[in-house]
Amino acid sequence: MIQFKQTKNLDFDKVIDIFFEAGCLKHKSKRGIYKKAIKKAFLNSDYVVSAWDKDKLIGFSRIITDKSLFATIWNLIVKPEYQDKGIGKSLMQKCLNKYPKLHFFIIADKKVVKFYEKLGFKLHDDGMYLEKGKQVCVIYN
Repeated sequence: MIQFKQTKNLDFDKVIDIFFEAGCLKHKSKRGIYKKAIKKAFLNSDYVVSAWDKDKLIGFSRIITDKSLFATIWNLIVKPEYQDKGIGKSLMQKCLNKYPKLHFFIIADKKVVKFYEKLGFKLHDDGMYLEKGKQVCVIYN
C-alpha cells in the first residue's frame, strides 16, 4: 500500500534519482549542483508531500504560496514504474487539500498537460516567463 508523508526531511540523493528517472534532469555530470539547488528549493517550499512504497521514495510534489491568494505546484514527479497508478493524482489532491481556498497554478511540460487537464486544470493563454531565467537556472543549463 502506498503511503504519503508531509515532510521536507527527504534523502535528496533519492529525490535526484527520481528527477533523472523521470527525464526532468539532463546532465549526470551536474548531479551535485542539481542536488544542492533542489534540496534548497524543497526546504524553502511551503509544503512538501511524498509518496512511499514501504521505505522506498516513489514520488513527490511541493507548493510555494503566499497563503492568501495564490499557490504554485512544483515538481509533481512519480517514478516511471509507478506512473498510471493514481499516485500523481493523490499527490495533487493532497496539495489542493492543503490550501483549499487558494488559486493554484502549475508550470508543466507539454507531454503532461493532459494529466493536469484531467484533474481540472486549464491552459492559460496569458502565461509568460522571463527568457533569461533559462540561462541562469541550473536546471536548464
